[in-house]
Amino acid sequence: MSNNDNLEKEHEVNNNNKEIEQDNSGNDKEMQEDSAAASSETSDVEEKADEVTKLKEEIEKYQAEAKQNYDRYLRAIAEMENMKKRVAREREEYVKFAALSLIKKLLPIIDNLDRALNMSKESSDYEVLFKGVEMISDSLHDLIKKEGVEGIEAVGKPFDPQYHEPLAVEDSSEHPENTVIEELQKGYLMHGRVIRPSLVKVSKKTTP
Repeated sequence: MSNNDNLEKEHEVNNNNKEIEQDNSGNDKEMQEDSAAASSETSDVEEKADEVTKLKEEIEKYQAEAKQNYDRYLRAIAEMENMKKRVAREREEYVKFAALSLIKKLLPIIDNLDRALNMSKESSDYEVLFKGVEMISDSLHDLIKKEGVEGIEAVGKPFDPQYHEPLAVEDSSEHPENTVIEELQKGYLMHGRVIRPSLVKVSKKTTP
């Protein structure tokens, strides 16, 4: 074999080695790129997984808060219903016993009236009976006065439809026209408000 042949073979071997090195270098580069891409994809997946986890935690937190708020809402409704029932019961009790204080004050007067009636059965002394009834009447008037009730003055006053209710009209030369000349039933005020008008007879001009 000549020297030329050896050189050619050596040159060919060198070329083959370069090609192999180039191929290996390319493969290494590709592997590095693939590794970097895989690492990047892994990082993206991990970030997305973290986001999903955070979202799940926030959803669970909001769900818990929503449940607590709903429970509070149900309790508030229950408390409101209980309060309405309690107020209704208290109102009913108040209406039922509104006159209790007045009734207690009336009871002693009723006792006195009963005693007066029993005495009238055993005695014909009408003067004593009259005094007993008069005392009872005075007690009743004192009682209603303490409750803010007072009688309406009618006789001799000008007729006033706010306080008087006319039952009859009568000619009178002794009184000005539209004057109350007789009280047929006494009227009463309670704290300044008419609770019963006086039933009265009213004068008019005498017909010639």
